[in-house]
Amino acid sequence: MDSVERGTLVVARYRLVEPVASDLDGVRAWEATDQILDRSVRVSLVDGDHAALTLDAARRAALVSDSHLTRVLDVLHDATKNVVVTEPYLGQTLAELVADGPLPAAQARAIIGQAAKALEVARRRGVHHGALRPASIRVHRGRVRVTGLGIDGALQEPDHSADAADRASRADTVGLVALLHFALTGVLPAAGQQARALHPGAPLPEHVQEPGEPLAPPREINASVPNDLDTLCVVTLGPNDDGPHTPGQLVTELAPWDEDDVPQNAEPETVGPPEPAPPTGVNRQSVRSMTGTSAGSSMPGTPPPAGPVRRTGTGRVPRVTAPLAAGAAAGAAASPSTGGTGVVRTSYSATRTGALPPSYHPVDELADHEPAAHTGSLDSLAPAPIGDRSSVDRTFSSMVPAKQGGRRMSINPTSVVLVLMIVLVVVGAAWAINSIGSGLGPAVVAPDGRPTEGTGDEAAAGGEEPPPAEEPAAAPPVITGGVLVDMPGAEQYDYPELAARAVDGDSTSAWYTRTYNTPQYGGLKEGVGLNITLEAPATVSVVFLSTENQGGNVQVRATDPANPNGGELLAEGPLTGETALQLAAPVETQSIVLWFTELPQAADGANRVHLYEVALS
Repeated sequence: MDSVERGTLVVARYRLVEPVASDLDGVRAWEATDQILDRSVRVSLVDGDHAALTLDAARRAALVSDSHLTRVLDVLHDATKNVVVTEPYLGQTLAELVADGPLPAAQARAIIGQAAKALEVARRRGVHHGALRPASIRVHRGRVRVTGLGIDGALQEPDHSADAADRASRADTVGLVALLHFALTGVLPAAGQQARALHPGAPLPEHVQEPGEPLAPPREINASVPNDLDTLCVVTLGPNDDGPHTPGQLVTELAPWDEDDVPQNAEPETVGPPEPAPPTGVNRQSVRSMTGTSAGSSMPGTPPPAGPVRRTGTGRVPRVTAPLAAGAAAGAAASPSTGGTGVVRTSYSATRTGALPPSYHPVDELADHEPAAHTGSLDSLAPAPIGDRSSVDRTFSSMVPAKQGGRRMSINPTSVVLVLMIVLVVVGAAWAINSIGSGLGPAVVAPDGRPTEGTGDEAAAGGEEPPPAEEPAAAPPVITGGVLVDMPGAEQYDYPELAARAVDGDSTSAWYTRTYNTPQYGGLKEGVGLNITLEAPATVSVVFLSTENQGGNVQVRATDPANPNGGELLAEGPLTGETALQLAAPVETQSIVLWFTELPQAADGANRVHLYEVALS
């Protein structure tokens, strides 16, 4: 098998985070992250002669569902890797619980009893553990979890005898009783070391029954052990083939017990890097980002020009006064790109990085436009007082032609001013016409035959239009809640109090319906569903469902609880365990309904929806 390291992406979906201890030979275990559903998982890379058998056993174990079994989520194989993906192994092992001393009898009874119930569910599906040991049973927040079902035992030589199923069932039962003995006394019997595929360096408890060494009854080691548990251990672990032969029979021997006796002091193991505390309420997101401007900033761009002042038209060009003409001349000299304002505006668009993008601000930079040098005023062109021709001669000396016949010719300054005014009006009118007509030139045709933006003059000058600004990415869907929906007026029998579990980000909790006689709800109703609400309207393309179901039919509808089977049908199809429903086209919505028109089959074959988690993309 090729080498892997932190950060490796396995089968294009599971990102390896941290290696974790494995006591099985030929198995390398990793904490990993599911890149699609954004959840923590355990990835086991299987090597050795029995890898193919292990993958087959894992596929069968994936069909078994019980709250006390660690689920198999995915089984994959490529050219170089054999991969089994399960839920994380949470909590403390039985060995860790017993490290400080034997457990009280009530705790030991409850832990082994719940494990036996789970393995009885698996036995009825034809799946056996085959490698029970103290590391196979964990306690997490008052719940017993059995790990390694169908995987650990398949690493050893398979049993092809005719009574292989009965032998495997008896072996699991004896293994459970051995673990009961270990929990009561701190001494692990030989039958509690079933995993022949254990790594040579795997740790074992401090007190272990050696081969050929007699096993003392529990009451001889711990006088507080009840008589029934002592007898059960002695009979089952003795030389004769006595005691229960199936986990179900063991459940009968141990019952009753109080589930509250399971210890609560087992803290969850850290899976993956610590995350910041989530906000109040359910807030899910496969990508979370925000865009926007900071307080006090305005959107970039040039403000719109002031509205035109409407005057009564006369059909003539109005007379331009001196100040207006000066403004027109200044406008003619200004660059068209600045609109004659002398301000260059540059905007920067926010860049989506997958986290909180930086705020963006419009940036205004003043152009270095210096005012033209003043060369004189109109007052200097005023006519000189009568009788004082010297001032006029000095002012217009450059305009006066040479003497003709000994006589200097005089020029009327009024005509000069009028000529200058007419020139300014013509220049201003030409600039205005060019500004109005910009963009109305002939279209420029690109090599592919499509017209391009801009005028023919711009194309001739070799100028290129800047690429259009990218539209901001749509906000990702953020789930804020899930509620049970039913037909109007129908009684909500399908556990509405558990509906939020399907969107709580915990893949170990689930919402499920009641069990019905037929996939059509026994004729009692037309369907049942969940209404998924989003924090804000968002574009939805794919709906991911993490279930233990097979078959049935679920619809994705853009509607609300008042009309659960109405609205637009976005996608539908059967459930296949980890199900991805691709919408025909992305849709923007703030509420969708998962409407189950036909019940799928749960792992135990019953007609029931069993939904662990919902995610949107």
